Amino acid sequence: MKQLTLLRHAKSVQGPTYAVDRERPLAERGRGDAEAMGKFFAQAELVPDLIASSPAVRARQTAELLARTAGYGAGIRWDEAVYAAGPDALLTVVRGLPDQVEHALMVGHNPGFEELAALLIGAECGVTLPTAAAAHFEIDVDRWSEVRACAGRLQWLLTPRLLKKTTA
Repeated sequence: MKQLTLLRHAKSVQGPTYAVDRERPLAERGRGDAEAMGKFFAQAELVPDLIASSPAVRARQTAELLARTAGYGAGIRWDEAVYAAGPDALLTVVRGLPDQVEHALMVGHNPGFEELAALLIGAECGVTLPTAAAAHFEIDVDRWSEVRACAGRLQWLLTPRLLKKTTA
């Protein structure tokens, strides 16, 4: 049994200052949300074995803030294939994860992450992942290379807004 968490990057800065999409950094709210999600992972004892992330600045900052606040001690895998990827490309990334990893967390972007989430559970309608939302799946496989459509079970979906309501 493998566990996969998809985490959409946190809220980023908008506007014409960043002509290249991949260079947009996190907004202040995004920084706080990424840290709050990291604290949740630590408190819930769900720190992953591996974090794989898009190298886009907003995803990179989300992954680094979450890793630090969650107590994740290993290196982060920066994977260009996660940036602006569709569900099939993301599924290829998942299938390439090392088999010794039991819980992988991927940080990336919509619409690919929402489409991958729907693909994993066989949903005809989409799964909504607002910024900094995490969707956690159990996948009944022994090797990541065996992951396929409809193989996952959505265990939980957590947004920063819901997390704030439950901890207030």
